[in-house]
Amino acid sequence: MDIFRYIVRFLYRIRWYLAILPMISLVVAWFMTRNMERQYDTNTTIYTGMITGYNIEGGTGTAGGNSQVNINNLMLIITTDNTIHEVSLRLFARCMMYGNERKDNNYISAEHFRALNASVPAEVKALINRNSEDATYTSLKAYEKPTRDNFIFSLTNYHPYFGLNSITSRLKVTQFSKSDIINIGYSANDAGIAYNTLDILNSVFANQYQQIRYGETNNVIKFFEREVGRLYRMLCDAEDDLIAYNVENRIINYGEQTKVLAGLEGSQQVSDNDLLMNYTITKSMIDYLESKLGNRVKNIRTNQDFTDRVKDISKLQSRISNLRLMSSEGGNSEEAQLELANAQRELENTTAQVRSLTKDFQANSTSTDMGVKSNDLIDKWLDQVLLLEETKARMSAQDIMRKNIDRQFLFFSPIGATLGRKDRHISFVESNYMSMLGALNQARLRQRNLQMTTATLRVLNPPLFPLNALPTNRMMILLGAFILTFVLVAVYFFLIELLDRTLRDRMRSERITEIPVLGCYPKESSLRYRRYNKTIGDMALRQLSKALLPHFKTGQQNVLNLLSTDSSNGKSYIAQELENYWISIGLQVRRLTYDEDFLADDSKYIMSTSIKDLCPDVLPNEILIVEYPNLNDHSIPSALLNLGTVNLMVTRANRTWKDIDQKALKEVNSQLENKDSLYMYLTESNRYAVEEFVGQLPPYTRFSNFVYRISQLGLTATENTRAN
Repeated sequence: MDIFRYIVRFLYRIRWYLAILPMISLVVAWFMTRNMERQYDTNTTIYTGMITGYNIEGGTGTAGGNSQVNINNLMLIITTDNTIHEVSLRLFARCMMYGNERKDNNYISAEHFRALNASVPAEVKALINRNSEDATYTSLKAYEKPTRDNFIFSLTNYHPYFGLNSITSRLKVTQFSKSDIINIGYSANDAGIAYNTLDILNSVFANQYQQIRYGETNNVIKFFEREVGRLYRMLCDAEDDLIAYNVENRIINYGEQTKVLAGLEGSQQVSDNDLLMNYTITKSMIDYLESKLGNRVKNIRTNQDFTDRVKDISKLQSRISNLRLMSSEGGNSEEAQLELANAQRELENTTAQVRSLTKDFQANSTSTDMGVKSNDLIDKWLDQVLLLEETKARMSAQDIMRKNIDRQFLFFSPIGATLGRKDRHISFVESNYMSMLGALNQARLRQRNLQMTTATLRVLNPPLFPLNALPTNRMMILLGAFILTFVLVAVYFFLIELLDRTLRDRMRSERITEIPVLGCYPKESSLRYRRYNKTIGDMALRQLSKALLPHFKTGQQNVLNLLSTDSSNGKSYIAQELENYWISIGLQVRRLTYDEDFLADDSKYIMSTSIKDLCPDVLPNEILIVEYPNLNDHSIPSALLNLGTVNLMVTRANRTWKDIDQKALKEVNSQLENKDSLYMYLTESNRYAVEEFVGQLPPYTRFSNFVYRISQLGLTATENTRAN
């Protein structure tokens, strides 16, 4: 509670500083903000469809992937330097095209346009095309160079309307409760600037978003289109090469053709085996029959006509076999059939002639060995000879057929490997072609989805031209200036209060000296309370007397030792006033003063052990008030100090308690046997310090009564009735 009261008194003591300095700060702030610029705010709402929309790739959100990430990316695109830079240049172009120095319009106010137009150099003004904003933007962008002397570069970095950092700092992009809708807000001290900034931003950021998303997809589509075209040409070339190869080698169906060739090879081997067996059997039969006929066969063979006819039969058999071979290979033309029929007729005629010749050699006798007629044996021999010639002719044709099949095998064997290699090449190219074609279709599907996504960005609420400015924070500035000054003043004096070693009042004195304070004596007022000086002094003196007398005891020598660390602390005045007051109330008092009743440098004083050494005629019932020399200059005998009923350290309240004073106080305290007999007494004290001991001081007006009651925390107490 003492701490709280101390804080209240501290604030009351600096009340004028707390009242005047914040008021001065308030007036200064009011003067400086009298022409404070007004801020205009405008907003626009964009529907994205990135969370709840539909995309043709499947899933939720028109952009696919993580919807929240996509909408965050869109919000970042709005605030990127590239987007804001284009907005800045287009806004500057629009202001220069439509600004008016004499009249406010929807683009920029006249005041701000005059300032802007005056700062733009002539070479930049020449770039303004008043018929085309796009042409002006292109010219300004081409003119801009990243150098300190370039006006456009400086404009986009430092101007309050067209600077990138300035625009970004006043641009607020937020999402409505994790929905598809984003809100873009912008504020400026010019209504036209605020409106046109958002109007340009709505179109610029959509184009930026489209370029960012389309750029990569378009490049991928171009790559896939080039690859698909290249692979298609490779596939066509490979197929054309296969067709040419098949035509060149007369390949219609390689598998069926090789199957037929394998079938011919098998039939050829069976036929060869049959002919070989027939040839062997026929040869054996001929040999057997010739052995039976003997010389008759030799006579027949030696016949020139017979030999010629057999040769003709052999030739005709070979011819017939070849014709039949050609017919089996597909040569079934009418000429071939006619030739075969003629050859067969010739064979029949020649065979008949041979048989006719053999009849001439036949006899009607029979073979004695076999028991048969010789003509029958000759007929059988002739049949076998003819069969042998036929078999030979057929074997000769088979040899031709075998060579043909062998050539076919040699022809078709490398073709199979070549066709397999070409088919593998075509399959590889075709698979790559189909893969690239599928990737191209996916990329085009992605492109269409991006077109749907960009088309989904719709401006729900376009920006409106702000007619009314936002309420300014001038009142907050004024209030802040007042409160800040109040706090700074309080902190300043509080720091001084903590660091200051001026005794001032009871609490500070006890905190600094660690000795209890017995009372305070007021300093004389020269103005307001001058007529109450005597009354207040008497009240303080009575309080001191009231505080001292309980320490005195009847039947013993009561001594009041008045001490001080240096001069001019009011010690003599207090001693004299206290002596007069006690005498006035009938007490026997004797006052002893150094340099009058004893000398501070006298050995009698220095070596004294009793008060009678200083005053031999002192009476036992007298109250002695002993005023000792300054402690910083002289010492006090311990015996005299311990004789004191009360040792009162008198010092001014408005002085600094120095280290030497504290050292002297500690020395005195160390000399005392009764530590509780040492007290502090403050002179030249303020009213509030005196009131802590004597109560409310005059005058007793209603206001002073109220202030005193509040200082004593009498928040609900009744007003003092002693008010004048």
